[in-house]
Amino acid sequence: MKRARIVASAASAAALLVAAAPARGQSAATEQPRVGGLVAQLAAPSREQRLAAQEALLTLSVDDARQLEDVETPPGFEARMALEYVRTHRPAPAVPVAVPAGTYKVGSDVGRDRNPERSVTLAAFTIDDCEVTCFEYWRFVRATGTAAPLGWVDGRYPYGGERVPVRNVAPAQAHHFAEWVGGRLPTSDEWEVAATGGTGKPFPWNESFFPQLANFMGGELVEVRSEPQDRSPFGGYDFCASLCEWVVLPNGTIAPRGGSFSSVQFLYLRLTRGPDESVRDRRPTIGLRVCDRKR
Repeated sequence: MKRARIVASAASAAALLVAAAPARGQSAATEQPRVGGLVAQLAAPSREQRLAAQEALLTLSVDDARQLEDVETPPGFEARMALEYVRTHRPAPAVPVAVPAGTYKVGSDVGRDRNPERSVTLAAFTIDDCEVTCFEYWRFVRATGTAAPLGWVDGRYPYGGERVPVRNVAPAQAHHFAEWVGGRLPTSDEWEVAATGGTGKPFPWNESFFPQLANFMGGELVEVRSEPQDRSPFGGYDFCASLCEWVVLPNGTIAPRGGSFSSVQFLYLRLTRGPDESVRDRRPTIGLRVCDRKR
């Protein structure tokens, strides 16, 4: 198989990424050379070209990714390791969860929730089933030139972190990311309804039972969708723990909701607990998810 021609410019690298999205209805016969060309680019002398190829391979569709098992291995130790990394670290993209239009219960009569019980009427919307991952945010950083979150090295998330939710994202950056994928941040009421199903229940499990969540009470930040007990009636994951998430308040400002892996009491995991309006900057305990994304 011929190795794809190496292109030096960043503009050509960007064109390679566009080519990574297959046209609807393309045959497997035409996909094989494309995937093989991307794999060959893992051996390119340009770091930008290698990163572009790896990024494109990590975003392959499920059908195209099957070709990674049979494609010709590129020369050189680093290129071979890069291919193996792609094979084992491909992240699953966010899945939009549909929330139908309706009148829902939000808030509670628990004073510490700082969120009085009431009914809200919402238009239909979709919301990601998981938090934005480091891999997806890395694509945003590369495409827009946005500063990488604190703790990243050379503009890249820690090794193996493709499926870990991104954190240390400021409100303005979160808003920019949501626009970049053609969506928006959820409002506070939308976030709560998506998390509780509009039932008013503070947890997705029975209140008398508290599971041992890995991403809670000083635990560790784990991959998205790792806690099946932290799943909403609509099908979204990780609303209780993992990371707090940026939401839009009625006055247009942005504040975090939900608990995080560093929360030390179940009180902070309550889905009916109101946003923390005192927080306005990036934190290692705050991430995001997107509503009504288009891509």
